[in-house]
Amino acid sequence: MSKITETRLTLAALIYGVELDLKNTIKRNITPYFENLAFFKNAELERKVIERFEKDNPGVNHLENLDEVIEFLDFQDTFTILNQNKEFLKKETAQYIKTNFKTLSDLTPIRNRVMHTRPLLGGDFSFTYDFVSTLKKSDPIEWTVTIDTREKIDNDPSYVLTLKFPTNHLDEELSKVSHNLPVPDFDETGFIGRSQDIDALTKLVLSNRVVSVLGDGGIGKTALALKVAYDIVDMNEDCPFELIIWTSAKTTMLTSKGIEDIYTTITDYTGLISEISDSIGTENRLDEILEYLDYFKTLLIIDNLETIQSQEVRDFIREAQTKCNILITSRIGLGELEYPRKLNGLSETESAKLIREIARIRNSDTLLKLPQQTLVDISSKLYFNPLAIKWFVSTVETGIPPHEVINNKENLLDFCLTNVYEKLSEGAISILKTIRASRKKVTNAEIIYLSNYKPLETRKYLIELFKTTLISRQIEDGNNYEEVIYYISDFAKDFLSKKYPIEESYIKNNIKKSKELNIGIRQINKVQKYNEFALNALVYDNQNQMISAKFLQEALFHSKNGDFDNALLKVKEAKNIDPNYFEVYRVGAFIKASQGDLLSADEDYQLGLEIAPENPRLLFYYAQFLMFKLEDVDGALAYAKRVYEQKPNHPYTAFLIARCLNSAQDFGKAIQVVRNLIENVELDSKNLRIANTELISYYVERGKSALTIQTDIEIGISHFKKAFELFEDCIDSTLVDYKMAKNFSVGLLHFVRMTPVVTIEENKEYIKELILKTNSYIDLTIDLKKKIILKYQEKFKDNSLDHLIDVDNKNEKKIGNVSKTYKPNNFVFIETGNEKIFAHRYDFLDIANWVEWKSLQDGQLVSYELGENNTGICAINIKQI
Repeated sequence: MSKITETRLTLAALIYGVELDLKNTIKRNITPYFENLAFFKNAELERKVIERFEKDNPGVNHLENLDEVIEFLDFQDTFTILNQNKEFLKKETAQYIKTNFKTLSDLTPIRNRVMHTRPLLGGDFSFTYDFVSTLKKSDPIEWTVTIDTREKIDNDPSYVLTLKFPTNHLDEELSKVSHNLPVPDFDETGFIGRSQDIDALTKLVLSNRVVSVLGDGGIGKTALALKVAYDIVDMNEDCPFELIIWTSAKTTMLTSKGIEDIYTTITDYTGLISEISDSIGTENRLDEILEYLDYFKTLLIIDNLETIQSQEVRDFIREAQTKCNILITSRIGLGELEYPRKLNGLSETESAKLIREIARIRNSDTLLKLPQQTLVDISSKLYFNPLAIKWFVSTVETGIPPHEVINNKENLLDFCLTNVYEKLSEGAISILKTIRASRKKVTNAEIIYLSNYKPLETRKYLIELFKTTLISRQIEDGNNYEEVIYYISDFAKDFLSKKYPIEESYIKNNIKKSKELNIGIRQINKVQKYNEFALNALVYDNQNQMISAKFLQEALFHSKNGDFDNALLKVKEAKNIDPNYFEVYRVGAFIKASQGDLLSADEDYQLGLEIAPENPRLLFYYAQFLMFKLEDVDGALAYAKRVYEQKPNHPYTAFLIARCLNSAQDFGKAIQVVRNLIENVELDSKNLRIANTELISYYVERGKSALTIQTDIEIGISHFKKAFELFEDCIDSTLVDYKMAKNFSVGLLHFVRMTPVVTIEENKEYIKELILKTNSYIDLTIDLKKKIILKYQEKFKDNSLDHLIDVDNKNEKKIGNVSKTYKPNNFVFIETGNEKIFAHRYDFLDIANWVEWKSLQDGQLVSYELGENNTGICAINIKQI
């Protein structure tokens, strides 16, 4: 067994794997044979599970989604259902479930303690790990997820730090009491022993107004108070309290900050902060707290209250005890205000068990081999103090013999810390300095950013530090998962400040990096508010994703400068911080597509959509990628529709689906989308210009389609004229830019070329007048203008517009064949005998756009004239024959 990084997270990963494998066994072997949940064989269970499913999936028929319903079973229900439906299992599978039924049952309360942040018990880890270690790929049940998880943890214990576990659907059902109790900090070993202390303290808290747990530092006062508090919460209907508030006085007295914490906790957990009456006033938080205590049956727990030096606080406790119960942990009692409970060290058996539990989890061979009596003797010399025992194990792990540690017990903690610090690697010391210089609790991601270490390196050094107890960790509820936060304990902080102060340059560099991070995050938030579909408009749900977003911002900067290697390195770092962050895959896909790696880009977009299937920005960029990179019109249209349905009045989504519809030759719908946008949304000048530019192009395409495919002359001409009328309206509104002028000119050229013979006379003057009226705008597209005039001259046998361009009719016409280059470019060569003449795309009179240019055939016979450009002779006035 490898050394374990986070006991609770490791247990969560392993047990979650077992649970998933059991549910998958039901899905494979039982649900295919049923159209309902009759195989539950328990009407109450059916009702409860259906309720949970429908709460998360309103309006969805559970009978059509039995596999999804299975996900809402409790852990114990899974193997109970399998055991009750043996007839659907292979004989060896049924026997396997029966043989392991008790073990799985014993695993259930451990699973509940893990998943519902209840204090773990001594032996929880060993029992679970021993069971999971026996599972094999050849077992009758496919333990695929569990074994894969176990192997990943064995190979890299810090793997669990990257996992997220779903919030359990029983959270609300299990707890009827509101509380803010912290995650127990004795998770590494679980709560060991003290059964008599637990019973005695519980009775005291329930029957006395003020109870103090007194004892030396490190004796376990906080752990005991927390265990008792959680036990009281789990009394559910029998719990006499509606509210349990935990606050910690980390200094030598309950300061005004501590009072503020109590007040904030009360108001936050009751949701009544908005109802604070002005008549209560805000001058004295103590008075306000007392008023709240009149409304709720409350247990107030004040941890680490060493002395009370404020008469105001003493008065508060004296008055509060008339309204609520109070539990205090302290090295010094309050005298007449309390009922004291003195806490002594662990028993011999408990102390030895504590050493073995820590040693086993950390895989410390030195201590595991020691006999029981030796461990008892060591514990005795450490006064059976849990903290001293923990420091002892940490110090022995650094390679110092146990007897040497014991011989320095007079100054044990200082001795342990000095030796521990001196054994740290350079990287671990650097990470420790980073946390110290931050002057606050920091996440794994923040440490990565501030320290400049790679994610895997950072995790390795955090493991090294966490074994020493120089740093502590706190698990907080995140967005459907638990987030680990690291900080320096008070004792270690004092020790390090005295013995190993941080140099000024290091602190200033940390401050600089923090500023860079804050500025970057502000920019990300600003972009997100300005335009949610901008490439660098990144969203995040938690601290880890926030840091990932900063790395992605830097990746986009490198990508913009053409430095794709460094860009993808930044994306990789962001992914290592949070592999379930969908923005990692969106940005990674965009960068890969930019450098031409289209298949990898497609894979990244698909991975992102697995994580966030309805995210509008991800749908938007994937639709663009399919449309313009893979030229998958149908696929692009499907995703464009999904994002358009979410945000039908956003210009970006409307333009995207309109372009997809246009490419799919559904010109009518494309036109309608843009017209709806113009009519229903108050667009700024830029988006209004884009909308009209697009609309002109779609009218032209609709007209071309009607004339060539549908042969509907009237409809075709009317759409061309709608495009031209719209352009004239834009001239009046001063909305015209180069792109709009170009779209208009392309449409005009097509109209001149495609005007049916039967309508030549009725359209000749219309076109001539239109050209003269818009001449200054057609001038913006010099090459197109020349084509329009020459095509007009040819089509209508009218030279009256020749003065608008310089036409040299004396040039001799030549004939040749097109020779296309290997790669698609804006030029070709024309071969005439042994001669090759350069020819630019814009000198082809009958080619108006890139699509027509791409369809030009190699070997196409053309006529042309000779002209000159900057490099010499070239072909001009080229026409396909």
